[in-house]
Amino acid sequence: MLRNLTFALLCACAFPAMAADDAALSETAYIRNTLMQQGLARGLDKTPELEKLVTEFRQDQLARLALEAASEEDMPDFTARAEEIYAARQDKQYQLPLRLRVRLLEMAFNDSNETAVREKLNAIHAEVLAGKTDFKAAVLANSEAADLKLTEGDSQWFQEGQRPDAVFQAAAQLSVDKPLSEVVVHRNKAYLLAFLDRKAPETRSFAEVKPEIMAELQQEYREDRKKTLLDSLSNAFKSQQAAR
Repeated sequence: MLRNLTFALLCACAFPAMAADDAALSETAYIRNTLMQQGLARGLDKTPELEKLVTEFRQDQLARLALEAASEEDMPDFTARAEEIYAARQDKQYQLPLRLRVRLLEMAFNDSNETAVREKLNAIHAEVLAGKTDFKAAVLANSEAADLKLTEGDSQWFQEGQRPDAVFQAAAQLSVDKPLSEVVVHRNKAYLLAFLDRKAPETRSFAEVKPEIMAELQQEYREDRKKTLLDSLSNAFKSQQAAR
């Protein structure tokens, strides 16, 4: 625990703005500030130990910044390569399937009340179609979904495989012109679905995914440059040692 606290204190000292903004570090910041004031009162800010630590930290950070800067040198424009990667991945990685969004009224049943549940959902279905009941109100009043208070029955966007097949197939049939499903049954649950929105299958454009691909290529370039530089420095050190 002491080791973790020491590490957290070092991070807070190195990145004070981040520590101040992060509520999770408020206790660490308090402990750091209290100990810092105690250290100042004891004159520890003028000790050789602190000067050594500060110097070592500065040297480490300077070396890190030098490595980062070297990894960025002579970075080419990867646009042409990004276009090649996009073309190669387009059919598999950048295809977006049919996505659906509905409001769900969910009720569980067992062998003894299945008929009653179906009848209740059918009655709600008829009332909504007749304009006597608002579907969202019916969901809030009747749905037994575990996340009802959080979602109010909103499925959020989903695609095939992310909901039971019966639910997906029923949702796929809905539209502005046909906004309400019949009763849908899956295992021991029955549903009514109301249309909210849908997104047709599409292919993500190159302009949309270009930043992702470019970032990937640039990161690969940086890592290769770092490895090359570190290997070079390692070999130079070994050569120096061998020459002694």
